[in-house]
Amino acid sequence: MLRVLFTAFLALPALGALCQQSNNPMKTPLDRKVDSLVRAAFTQKKCVGLMIGVIDGNKTYTYAYGETAIGNGQLPNNNTIFQIGSLTKTFTGILLADQIVRGKVKGEDLISKYVPDTVKLNWFEGKPVTLLMLSNHTSAIPRWEPVMKYPGFSAQQPYGHFGLPQLYDFLNQYKPTEAPGVKYAYSNIAAGLLGQLLARNEGISYWELLNKTILRPLKMKHTGITLDGNQKDGMAQGYNMGRKTEQPWVLSALTPAGGITSNLTDMLRYASANINPGKGKLGDAILLSHEETFKDKSARMGMGWHIITGNGHTVVNHGGQTGGFNSHITIERAGQKAVVILSNLAADNGIGWPLQAYLMKQKTDK
Repeated sequence: MLRVLFTAFLALPALGALCQQSNNPMKTPLDRKVDSLVRAAFTQKKCVGLMIGVIDGNKTYTYAYGETAIGNGQLPNNNTIFQIGSLTKTFTGILLADQIVRGKVKGEDLISKYVPDTVKLNWFEGKPVTLLMLSNHTSAIPRWEPVMKYPGFSAQQPYGHFGLPQLYDFLNQYKPTEAPGVKYAYSNIAAGLLGQLLARNEGISYWELLNKTILRPLKMKHTGITLDGNQKDGMAQGYNMGRKTEQPWVLSALTPAGGITSNLTDMLRYASANINPGKGKLGDAILLSHEETFKDKSARMGMGWHIITGNGHTVVNHGGQTGGFNSHITIERAGQKAVVILSNLAADNGIGWPLQAYLMKQKTDK
């Protein structure tokens, strides 16, 4: 989410003081490509600590750089926890797809079917919002700006005060000025609402739904959600773009839009499941979430996933950013390739897409 307002230790002197250590063995072309991209990012002060995971066919590679906190000399590792921000939206998209696969909802269902009776929705010229519109950012619901108007807002925790009562109050008061389903307009509020409505439909919390549907089946044992503003054991210290410390964002009602925390081990399990979903309802849901649900000049969308095509390749992807963390995931199912990047600095490090492009030019390692 945007904000307005790797266990051997091998020193790499060439990276200089900005990146004191890494476990990159520097033996293969991939090692050297990763290092060159990371070198540039550290030179531009876009990193503090980095975990990079690469899936290429039946092989997985992991790389660690930097520090879990400035000056502590501790290299992050596969178990270090990061907040993944808007990568959370891809999980919420799969949760929607799962309920569609299981016949619990239809993508075209109006959201009015799933909100509490106390919520009276206003439509633009009688044109209603559907569940699919919430997942593909065509609902015409604002990105996040109304959140600032509620008591308790702070720049350090911009969503912490925005619980379900505030979310439902917003829906009661919101009067859309554009028709839904017409154009792509990114919305954290919409994605958060989607997750809450899916959880409400099952009669459980979003965390329980996420855990039951995705985390337990994929054995993602170290993935959770931010419940308060305190650092949890094993979590990297987050930093804003000015390299000042930040606590993980508490997303409250909008947790389905950006509140997941995870480590590289679990996120590589997630990436692998998106490459090879397997049989069963979860596999079917993952595949369904990758299918196109909307396309205009600015975006092509699945359920929570952005879809990029070019040069004979199709990639589903998402980026994430909170106050002190940045993340990236790209999945190319046909080529059996994926890139996962977790960072404890809010800046976009610019590594993910060049690394994915490099992988797609290489012969798949089988």
